[in-house]
Parts: sequence; C-alpha cells; structure tokens
Amino acid sequence: MNTHTIPQHVTGYQGRIMGKLNAKQFIFIAVGGVTIFIVMTTFPITGITIVGVALIAFFSFIFALFKIQDRFIDEWLGNFIFALQSTPQKVWLKQPKIPDILLPGYKLKTSESKQSGIPPQKMEKFIRFWREGAVSNLTEYEHSNLERIQKQQSQLDTEQAGGNQPVNNPELPLTDHEQ
Repeated sequence: MNTHTIPQHVTGYQGRIMGKLNAKQFIFIAVGGVTIFIVMTTFPITGITIVGVALIAFFSFIFALFKIQDRFIDEWLGNFIFALQSTPQKVWLKQPKIPDILLPGYKLKTSESKQSGIPPQKMEKFIRFWREGAVSNLTEYEHSNLERIQKQQSQLDTEQAGGNQPVNNPELPLTDHEQ
C-alpha cells in the first residue's frame, strides 16, 4: 500500500501564480511596477524621481518577499496599526475580600433566613462553624487579614461598650473617626 503525506498547513496554503510568487506577492510587485511606470512617464527624470522610484521598488519587494518570523511585512504593519488603535488591556488582580457573613460583627437578619428557607438556629450554627475555623482553606495572607479585622472589631466593641477612648495599636491603621 502506498503512503501519502498529508499537508499540515491547509488553511494557510496559497496557490502559486508565477514561479514561486503567490497572488498577494504578485499584486504587491505589480502595483509597485505600475506605480514606477506612472512616475517615470509623468515626471521628468531628476534625482528626486530616481530616489522615489528606488523607494517604491524597495518597498514593493520588501512587502512582497521579506518575512519576519514567518509573517510578511504587511501583516506586521496591520498588527502594528491595530495595536496603536486598540485600548490597552487591563490585568485583573484578585483583591481578597472577606464576605460580610463571615465577619465577627455580622448579625443574621430574620428576613435573610426566611428568604433562604433555613431556620435561624441552623444558620447561626453554620456561621459559628465557619468563624471558629473548623474548616479552613484560607491562605496565610487571608488568615492575617482575618486576625487584623477581628482585632479591629474587638477594639470597636470595647469603644462602643463604654470606653469611648480609642486604643492606639501601632499594628492597626487608624480609622477615619480616630484621625
């Protein structure tokens, strides 16, 4: 049985028109040739005309034949113009935020338990379970933030209990009412 190789780049295949030139390459060279003909027949032959013709010939051959990393110059130029016109992309970074329900000062509202269909006692038991850390998949950073929040909450609780004098802890940032 005879074996046959299967082409790998079927979608990128372009038929050859003249020799090794495909249609796009041929059009670039043809447009350059026609432009050179028009310039040479329209303008008198001077140094500027010769430089212009040389530049037209250079760019038509560069666009038709020259590749950088298997891409023609017209693709590079199109991608460059597209990149200049598009907006820069923003990179999303996760900002850790503890859900309100896990904060120590959270009070369960009866309307919430009615909406969820879970009895309030069961919900309170669930919240205590998570607050006590029986199941913890938090990172060290999240644990440190949780401890800091708990310290701030205990400070606020002591202030509200009757102390009214804020306790200055150098580890904790001052809140707006303390500054």
